[in-house]
Amino acid sequence: MPEKKLGIIRKIFNFLFYFLIFSIIATCAVLVALYISISSNFPSSTAKNIDSLLEETSFIYDDSGKITEKIQSNVYRTIVPIEDIPSDVQKAFIAIEDERFYEHNGVDIKRVFGAIIHDIKARSLEQGASTISMQLSKNLLTSSKKSAMRKITDAVYAMELEKRFSKTQILYAYLNSVFLGSNVNGVQAAAKSYFNKNIQEVNLAEAAVLAGITKYPVKYIPYKLLDITEGDDLTTIQLKMFESEKKNTPTEAELDIFRRLRNIGRIDQYEYILLKQGSLVVAKAELNPDSISRQKIILKKMLELGFIDNAKYTEALATPITIKFPPRNNSGISSYFNDKVKKEVIKILISQGNTEEAANEMLKFGGLKIYTTLDPRIQKILEYEFSLTENFPNSFTDKDNNIQPQAAMVVIDQKTGYVKALIGGRGQAGSFIYDRSDNPRQPGSAIKPLAVYLLALKDGMTPNSIINDSPRRDSTSPTGYWPSNIYNIYYGNATMKKLIQVSANVAAVKTLELLGKTKAEAVTRSLDYLEEMGFKHLVRREDDPVNNDENLALALGGLTHGVTPLEMASAYSGIANLGKQVKPTFITKIVDRNDSVIYENNPEVFTMIDESNAYKMTTILESVVTSGSGKAAILDKMPAAGKTGTTDEKKDVYFVGYTPYYTAAVWIGADNPVELSYTSAVPATLWRNVMNRIKYALKLSYKAFDLPTKIEPNDIISDEPTQEEQPTPPVNNDTVNPNQNQNLDGVLFEGDKNNQNQGQPPTTDPNQNNQTTPTNPDQGQTPANPQQPDGTQQPTDPNNNNTQPAQPTPPTDGNTNPPDANGGNGQGQGENSGNQGNNNQNDANLILDNNNNNNQTPPVENQPPSENKP
Repeated sequence: MPEKKLGIIRKIFNFLFYFLIFSIIATCAVLVALYISISSNFPSSTAKNIDSLLEETSFIYDDSGKITEKIQSNVYRTIVPIEDIPSDVQKAFIAIEDERFYEHNGVDIKRVFGAIIHDIKARSLEQGASTISMQLSKNLLTSSKKSAMRKITDAVYAMELEKRFSKTQILYAYLNSVFLGSNVNGVQAAAKSYFNKNIQEVNLAEAAVLAGITKYPVKYIPYKLLDITEGDDLTTIQLKMFESEKKNTPTEAELDIFRRLRNIGRIDQYEYILLKQGSLVVAKAELNPDSISRQKIILKKMLELGFIDNAKYTEALATPITIKFPPRNNSGISSYFNDKVKKEVIKILISQGNTEEAANEMLKFGGLKIYTTLDPRIQKILEYEFSLTENFPNSFTDKDNNIQPQAAMVVIDQKTGYVKALIGGRGQAGSFIYDRSDNPRQPGSAIKPLAVYLLALKDGMTPNSIINDSPRRDSTSPTGYWPSNIYNIYYGNATMKKLIQVSANVAAVKTLELLGKTKAEAVTRSLDYLEEMGFKHLVRREDDPVNNDENLALALGGLTHGVTPLEMASAYSGIANLGKQVKPTFITKIVDRNDSVIYENNPEVFTMIDESNAYKMTTILESVVTSGSGKAAILDKMPAAGKTGTTDEKKDVYFVGYTPYYTAAVWIGADNPVELSYTSAVPATLWRNVMNRIKYALKLSYKAFDLPTKIEPNDIISDEPTQEEQPTPPVNNDTVNPNQNQNLDGVLFEGDKNNQNQGQPPTTDPNQNNQTTPTNPDQGQTPANPQQPDGTQQPTDPNNNNTQPAQPTPPTDGNTNPPDANGGNGQGQGENSGNQGNNNQNDANLILDNNNNNNQTPPVENQPPSENKP
C-alpha cells in the first residue's frame, strides 16, 4: 500500500481514537455533572430517616376500638416492620423483581444493558431495568412517568439510597410502598385487602400471588369482578362493594338480589338503601386465572434461584388461593360523623403548631390512629330511621334531585359530652356531603328554656312562679300588641311550668323582659348566656346594625341565622347533666404512627346553672312530654324531657329532649325553606323512635333523672294549680291579630295557619291516628281556665280527656315489644304512625347486625323507678 494512503488511514484512525477518547471523557464528565446535579436534589430528610418517605394510611376508630374508616388518600398503606414480613414474601419479590439485589449498589449493570438492547429493538421504553432500589425511588421520590430522564434520576437516587441505608432498610421501605393494585400499597395492605390476613399469616402460594401483581397490576390483581346472577349462591359468593361514580337505576332483577342479600344478612339496611339508590355497586369476586399463571412463573423462578426446594414448590402449586375481602369498615354508617371527625383533627393539629397544609398531610398520610366517641349501634339506628320515608310525610324531590324535606339529628352522652351519633341529612351518600347537623336554622320555641327560663330560675323564679300570659301592648306593632299565642289563646296568671308546657309566646317575651333593668340589658344578658353555651351564629348589633338578634324575638327563636342541632343538643345536655354542660367532642385521643399519644381529650365544662334549678327545669320539660306540647315523644318505660319548636309558616320543626342516658336534637326542614305540612309532632315522633330503639338495642334499664345533691323544699314541684292562677279578662279578637308578622324575622306563632283566626283550640287530639290534618303539637293541651280573646268558648281540661297519654311507668311484665308513645301495644296511635309498629327489640337488633337475626336476646329486666322520683 502506498505510503500516502497509509498516512491518510493513520490520520483517520488517530482522529477516531482521539474522538472516542474525547467522547468517553465528555460523556463521563456529563454523567458526573448529571449525577452531581441530580444527587444534589436528593431529599435531605431521606438522608436521616427512611421512614420519612413512607406515607401511611390514617384510621378512624369507634368507641369500641373498631375501625370505621381508612382516611381516603390516593393509597391504602399500613407500615409493618421487616421482621413481620415472612421470608417467603421477601424472597418472592426479590426473585421476580431484582434477583441480584444483594450484589449491586443500586443499579444492575447487566440488567441495564439488556433493557437498552430490548428498548432499541422495540423502539420503546417498555423494558424495565429497575432494581428494587430504583423502584423505591420511583415509588417514593420521583414518579411513574416513562422517560429516559426519569430512569436516570431513579438510578442516581438508587445509588444515593444504597449509600445511606442497608439492604434490609431498603427492602423494608420497598415492601411497604410497592403498588399492588386497587389503590393498595405495601404487602400488609395487600394481604388484608385480598386475603383478609395480616402479612405474617400469608403462605408461600399467597406470597407469590402478591409478588406477581407488580408487573401489571390491572391484569394480575388476584380477583376479577363479575355481575351477580340469579343462579349464584348468595350465601357463599365473595361480595365486593364500591361507590358508584354516577347513580344507576337498578333493574327489577338487581333489586331482587339486593333484597335477598339483605334478608340473609350479607348486606345491612343502609347498604341496601344505597344500592337501591344507585349510589353503591355490588359485584361478585372470583379468583383471577391470570394471577395464578403469574404465580407459577414466580414460584418457578424461586426454585431456580434456590430460594425454595422442590417440596415447597410442589406444595405451593397445590395450595388453593381463596379471595376473602375484609368487612366494610363503614358498613351501615354514612360519612357525616367521620367527616366531622376529620375536620376536628385538622383543627387539633393546627392548634399544635402545624400549618393547615401540614395538618392535612398528617391526616391523610401520617398513619394516625384517631379514636372517636362514635357508638355504631346508635349511629345505625339513626341511619335506619332516616331511611324510612314514613318518618318524613309528604316528601318530594327538589330541582337538584335531592329528597326534601331534609333532617338532622345529634345524640350526646350528657355525662361526658361524647357525641355518640350524628346524621346530617337523608338520601345522600359519599364523603363530605352537606351536613345539616352543623347548619344554623330557626329553632322556634325550643330556644325558650335556654334563652329565657333558665335565667329566670337563676334570678329566683321557680316552676310555680306566676307569670301573666295576657296580651302584651307593643307600640311598634301595627295592632298595638305583640306577640300572639297560638290560636289566639291566652292563659292569664299561670305558672312557669304550665306556660312552658303549652309554649306560650307572650309569657316567654314578658319573662325575657324581666331579665334586665332595660329591654336592651335583658336581651344582651340572654345572648351572652347563649354564647356561653356554645351558640356561634348569633348576630350582635355591632356586627350588623339592621339584621341582628338584639330584640325580644330572641325569646321565640326569631334569630337572624339560627342555631344548629349540634348546638341545641349540647345546650340541653347541660340541663340533663344537672347544670354541667360538657363541651361536645368527637375525639377521645389521637395516636401517631409511633404509637405516641399526640392528643387526648380534656373535657371542658361550663356550669350553666346550679343543680337545683337544672333539676327544676328537667321537671318542667318532663311535663312538656307527658302533658304538654311534646307528647309525641313519650318513651316506653323511660322518662323523657324536652321541648318542641315550630317556626313561622312551619318552615323548620324541632324537638330537643333527653333521657337519663342521652340527649338528642332533631331538626326537619327543606334546604330552601318552604312551609311544611306538619309541625313538631313529626320530629318528636322521630326522636321517640330513635330513643326507644336505643333503649332496646343497648338494653338500657329504667332509671329516673338524677336528683340534685341537696334537695330544697321548692325542688318538689306540684302539678296542682296555685291560688294565684287567675284567668285573664277577654280581649277582642280584632285587637290582637295573630297573623300580623310585624317584620320581626322570627317565630311569632306556632300552629296551623288555617286555624289561627278561629279562636278555637284544635278539635282533634294530635295523638289520634285518624286525623287528616295534623295539629300543632306546640299548642299543648289547654290548661285549666285559659281565656280566649273573644271569651266565646272555654276549652276543656286535658286532664279529663280520655286521650291523655299515661305517664311512663317501669315495666312489670318483661314485655320486649315496646308500646307506642301513648302506652299502647306498639301499633302506633299518633300522627304519622306508619312506622311506629317497628319499635321493637327485634327490629333494633336487625338494624345493628343482620348476621345475628336468629340470636335475639330479650332486654335486661328494667328496674323500678327510684323512690324519690318526682
